[in-house]
Amino acid sequence: MPSDKLLSFTHERIRAIIIWGAITGIFSTIVYFGANEIASRSTHFYKLYFDFERDIPMVPWMVYIYQSFSLLIVITYITIKSPQKIKAYSISFMSSCGIAAVFFILFPAELGFSRTENIEGCEFMYNLIHTIDKPHNLAPSLHIAYSGLGAYVLSSEIQSKWLKGMIWIWFLLICCSIVLVHQHHLFDIFTGAILVVVVKYLIYDKLISPTNNAA
Repeated sequence: MPSDKLLSFTHERIRAIIIWGAITGIFSTIVYFGANEIASRSTHFYKLYFDFERDIPMVPWMVYIYQSFSLLIVITYITIKSPQKIKAYSISFMSSCGIAAVFFILFPAELGFSRTENIEGCEFMYNLIHTIDKPHNLAPSLHIAYSGLGAYVLSSEIQSKWLKGMIWIWFLLICCSIVLVHQHHLFDIFTGAILVVVVKYLIYDKLISPTNNAA
């Protein structure tokens, strides 16, 4: 893949990034926080974790890896070369959110960790998470779904094996981070990964099939 093709931002490509990025951001924000609010009003929460998980130590600095999924999404958008693939990625992203929201509402989960306050050196990051996010949108983890889908699409857009490897290492670190910052459990990772596979094969691959030779 020539580097000039990767870095060439045509009018159509920029337009697709702006329009589909905006649509995806608005849709996902409304659906996620809407489901979060509905889930928080439930009278019963499901315990979807093993007791031993409560002994997993918190690693405060991993919050930066945890939040880096947003950077992965941005890099994916600006790396996709085809406007059609940008559309396919956006639809797949929103589908992940919509599918997960159904489970959040039907099976609001209980977080096994107590939320630690005033974490030295990372107060702002944790306070922000704890303020805006009620701990019930757990399984499937959208952190994993978004990051896994992004890692797949991003790695498919580049040819460097070294860069592909780094992208998947980044994804694995995000998988670890969601537990080590006490925001999720192992079941959330597992179901998030399943959601990635389902969306990849049933939605993304089908949407890009007519454009495989065009990008």
